[in-house]
Amino acid sequence: MSDIQERLQKLLDGELDAAEVAEDPALASLADRLYGIKITPVQPKKLRDFGDEAAAPSAPLPATDMMIEVIGDVALEHPPAPNAGLPPLAPMPAVPNSKGSKSFGMMSYLSILALLAVIANLFGYLHTLVGSLCTNACKNEGHTKMNLLEVYRLDSLNGWSLPVTEGVIGIPDVVAILGLLVMVFLLRKKA
Repeated sequence: MSDIQERLQKLLDGELDAAEVAEDPALASLADRLYGIKITPVQPKKLRDFGDEAAAPSAPLPATDMMIEVIGDVALEHPPAPNAGLPPLAPMPAVPNSKGSKSFGMMSYLSILALLAVIANLFGYLHTLVGSLCTNACKNEGHTKMNLLEVYRLDSLNGWSLPVTEGVIGIPDVVAILGLLVMVFLLRKKA
């Protein structure tokens, strides 16, 4: 008998182990068709494909007995936690709402008051309150609006400028008005 026939006879008798069957692609294919055993045939590789691992000789892999162990019901390490429901939540108190209107807080009222003060300053009306600090040059030239960036210099001509009625409006005045309007709307509370 030839070597191929002997190996085929050993495969049919069940005397070949998986490592020997994996060496021969034809036997691996026959084992798959006859017994339904999937054995991946050994792919020959060149020494350059192994890299540094080829330098150390490796021990042959042990043959598998191709048995599958089925484990039945296994007790869990920790039993599942009991299903504890959430405690009942207290209902939220109802807040009366008058047609979805917004209420104002204290900061909103202060913002409105500051907005009115900036507008009164634009027209020069605050000059009557603190105008005594200005020199005669302020009164003679019509400078009745306080410069918002130079409030600390009200005792000189640099702290005063012409009002809006004369066609003069400054960037600090515009920024103050817009900033205060934004604050009024942002500081509203939901009712």
